[in-house]
Amino acid sequence: MTLQKQSQITNEILQGDLIKLMFKLSIPSTLGILMLSLNTFIDALFAGRFIGETALAGISLALPLTSIVNGFGLLVGVGSASVLSRAIGSGDIKTQSKIFGNLTVMGVAISLFITIIGYKFGEELILFMGGSGEVASEGTKYFKTYILGSVFLIIAEACIEVIKSEGEIRLSTIFNWVFVIVNILLNYIFTSVFHWGTQGIALATVVAMVVYSIINLAYFISGKSSIPVNLKKLAIAIYLLPPILSVGISALFYPAMILVQEAVMFNLISDYGKNSDIAFFGATMKVVSLVFIPVVGFAQALQPVIGMNYGSKNYSRVKKAYLIFAIIGVIVLLPIWLLLQLSPSTFLGIILPGINFTKDDILNFRVLNMLTPLWPLAYCGNTLFLSIGKGKIVLLAIFLKSIVLNVPMMLLLSKLIGLRGIYFGSLFADTLFMFLVFILTFIEFNNLSKLKLI
Repeated sequence: MTLQKQSQITNEILQGDLIKLMFKLSIPSTLGILMLSLNTFIDALFAGRFIGETALAGISLALPLTSIVNGFGLLVGVGSASVLSRAIGSGDIKTQSKIFGNLTVMGVAISLFITIIGYKFGEELILFMGGSGEVASEGTKYFKTYILGSVFLIIAEACIEVIKSEGEIRLSTIFNWVFVIVNILLNYIFTSVFHWGTQGIALATVVAMVVYSIINLAYFISGKSSIPVNLKKLAIAIYLLPPILSVGISALFYPAMILVQEAVMFNLISDYGKNSDIAFFGATMKVVSLVFIPVVGFAQALQPVIGMNYGSKNYSRVKKAYLIFAIIGVIVLLPIWLLLQLSPSTFLGIILPGINFTKDDILNFRVLNMLTPLWPLAYCGNTLFLSIGKGKIVLLAIFLKSIVLNVPMMLLLSKLIGLRGIYFGSLFADTLFMFLVFILTFIEFNNLSKLKLI
């Protein structure tokens, strides 16, 4: 990227019309998240349609574990992106020059560690998630193959976050599309032509990860990025670790807490239901993940806007950006939410064809999606804190949501009303979490107003 182009993007983020900027950044960001989310959706889709319900249940148990791999990529990427966007806003060239080397070394070191641990204890982890018998066997085969590609995924995801922090969200979307298209093609070949089962599904994703990492690294190595890259001086910048980790740890903490939460949910479903209920919950979560794509897209597009404006001390624009992105996000989600509430079977049938869903299934699906239109307000609130370097607040909120609220609520209500209590417990916990995030965001708005007066 030329300095002139980077300067143009920076000026637009710092001074341009926020509504136009929102559409310019959010549309490609949402398309990029759509493609990445389709990866896990595609894995579940191919398992449910081409292999069977047992394979889908097994992969559903493994997917929360694979999210930890994504979490480590985000640990490095989100932390680096937050530091970089503030450095661009404040004109800190030294920090910008250290980002790529720091990212690469951290990514490789972390990925080697989790690959060894994940492969060695893959079966035990699937059993921890509530798997047993054939379901556990299918989940283990998928996870142990998937984990072999973690180094490629972590490096690629870290790079893509930095690319977005430069304001190059459209380019990051193109890279995401390449990743998913490769995965779709190989999924079809490995499952329909070679009949490699769940291992074939995981292998398709691993090969796609390799391609994904190559095109991301090529962007930086070829000199197209605004940040300088010197392959002979790849090293950890010690002074950058605290700001990167303080923000990035919350990005890792989120999938880790979701893993604990979903482990409890899967074990409770195993206790109160059948393998078909595990498959149903897995299908429900895949539909939910697709619905959340616009939420995550708006939140990620907001990150460079808040980071750069906060770095340049334009605090009133930070608040205005949050409100515009969050409110329009709510408006976008409302019609999607209505479709989900009116016709759950249509969406669930895409993953589980030929299944006659019961009234209890439909109710559980609707309960789990009840708060969907309000999530942009909470997600953009989290982005606000991450972008200004206050990751500890997000860390605390996520811990309260998953461990303090969700787990006890699900345990209590499942004892009282059985399987349905798991879904209602999650709803009550999410309601309290949203209320907490709204309060924290309001307090931060007051703090930003005070900074403006100083």
